[in-house]
Amino acid sequence: MLAAATLVALDSATPAHAAVTEQCNGELNVGGEGLNCEISIENVLDLATGVESSTVTTLACRGAANVDPLTDCVGPTTTNYEELTTEASQCNGSANGGGSSMICSVTVVNTITGDATTSAAPVNQCNGSLTTGDVRACDPDPATTDASVDGITQCNGSVNGGGGSMTCVAATTSTSNSAFAFLVNQCNDSANGAGARIECTVDISTVVLPAAEVPVTPVVPEVPITPVVPEAPAGSDAPQAAAPTLPATGMVGMPGVTLAAVLALLVGTGLFAIAGVRQTARRRIAGPPQ
Repeated sequence: MLAAATLVALDSATPAHAAVTEQCNGELNVGGEGLNCEISIENVLDLATGVESSTVTTLACRGAANVDPLTDCVGPTTTNYEELTTEASQCNGSANGGGSSMICSVTVVNTITGDATTSAAPVNQCNGSLTTGDVRACDPDPATTDASVDGITQCNGSVNGGGGSMTCVAATTSTSNSAFAFLVNQCNDSANGAGARIECTVDISTVVLPAAEVPVTPVVPEVPITPVVPEAPAGSDAPQAAAPTLPATGMVGMPGVTLAAVLALLVGTGLFAIAGVRQTARRRIAGPPQ
């Protein structure tokens, strides 16, 4: 039981994974219902390190048709992922009942560090939609670029019930990038009941940052250090410098020889004195000569 509890705790602390974010698909097809859905995505990628992440915020509101804002909402909910989110899919096959309404939007910011390029995002929208109705406002209208893998695909095969209205906008500033594909797929095959209304918008922006420069540390050559020998204090037992050599005088060894001679002279003098004293003593003992 403890092991199972530990696994659950670890799992809840692990960052989530995502490649596709989906919401509001196949919903509210009875009629007279309203659906408002929003997705906001922030992708971050470092091409040098390969580190990637994304933050996704979603909001979904439901209620009666043509009421804005709707109050029965889930969110906004923000989730962090340890990988890129590369597709947003929402509001497809939804609000197909008569008199329904649907408002959906996707906003994306892709931030890339490194050598990446950008280009206009492919757009495929408003094809096979709203042949008769009150309002048809598509920008561009229509667009048929292949956006099945990368780009914007929206509002195709929608609002065909008659008497409806359709506003679908792909921001002209929307961009693709050379680092990874990103696809928005929304508002397709939706709102096909009579008098239905949809508003769908997409904006994809790309921010390219230069790669961080790696600082180069200069190499400083080593300088040899000459050891310093401290001077010995006065009175210490440290070895002293040798005394200067006296000039030669031709009397090498004289001090030693002189001392020996003096000692010999003193010894001889002492012996001679002792002999004299003994001689005098003998004479006194013997008395005067007869």
